[in-house]
Amino acid sequence: MRPIVVTVGTDTSAAPQRLWDLLTDWENQGEWMREAADFAVTSPQRCGVGVTVATTVRIAGIATRDRIRVDIWQPPAEANPGHLGIVHLGWIKGRGDIRLTTLPDGRTRLAWTERLQPPLGPVGATGMRLLAPLFARTFRRDLALLRTLAEHP
Repeated sequence: MRPIVVTVGTDTSAAPQRLWDLLTDWENQGEWMREAADFAVTSPQRCGVGVTVATTVRIAGIATRDRIRVDIWQPPAEANPGHLGIVHLGWIKGRGDIRLTTLPDGRTRLAWTERLQPPLGPVGATGMRLLAPLFARTFRRDLALLRTLAEHP
């Protein structure tokens, strides 16, 4: 079954490090990711590959407990503006990638891609394809909130 792919992005005046700090402040992600709540780090470590986090996600009236594991941890550095990759381990499987890019004008571009594997076979795939525009709208709202937090600490 093909994954549902949702890609959103935003440009901001915030520095890559400021964005990284907000992205990896696990327990406070609900400040910009309004469809999620009850974040809890479930691994002994809080940073790096292998961090695991659990959260409750609610979209379109459907709530599920999502567990993620970080599989790419590239914080901002001179040669690399940043890449955070996660694997979804809950009811909906898949992965998410957030990449930071420094633009020529000094702004930062944040690109977020989710590749979600529908549960429940063809029925789940049909439902998720119908919900894909809602996912995109939700993720765009999330990035607008994140941008506001990053630009106005």
